Amino acid sequence: MDWLLKQAEDSTSPYYHRLDTANIGQLGHSEGAMSTCMVASEPRYKALASICGTTTLKGVHTPFLFFCGGKDTVVGCDGPRSTFLTVTDQPAILIDELNADHGSWVYQGAKGVSLSMAAAWFRVHLMGDTANRKYFYGANCTFCTDSRVKVEQNSLMSQ
Repeated sequence: MDWLLKQAEDSTSPYYHRLDTANIGQLGHSEGAMSTCMVASEPRYKALASICGTTTLKGVHTPFLFFCGGKDTVVGCDGPRSTFLTVTDQPAILIDELNADHGSWVYQGAKGVSLSMAAAWFRVHLMGDTANRKYFYGANCTFCTDSRVKVEQNSLMSQ
């Protein structure tokens, strides 16, 4: 992240003034999801998401999306669910894509739940896209009523 932030201010960089350095999120898959959890206290993050992996959280200060696959034999849903349950003072949601395995998010593309879910999550929390809140927030959220998934929301997702 430090490198990217430096590039955003370097006039010789292709990233010069092309990055929104005030709204930064992190998403990781598997071990990358563990990394996302490990740096959850980083104050520059505004939203986080993990796909098929977690570890103990410390200092979460942003909305957090957890995703797991119901047919994942590498990382089951118990770990992500346990970690999700520890987030009580920030909005958090767990989405279990019932027929997904560890890599489904890659090869399902836009037709699967995970990529559309991640894009919508970051649009809401990094871009202020209120139209996409319906996917996650409220008792009748779009993913809450999607038969492909099982959703758990913490109490801050009812807004």
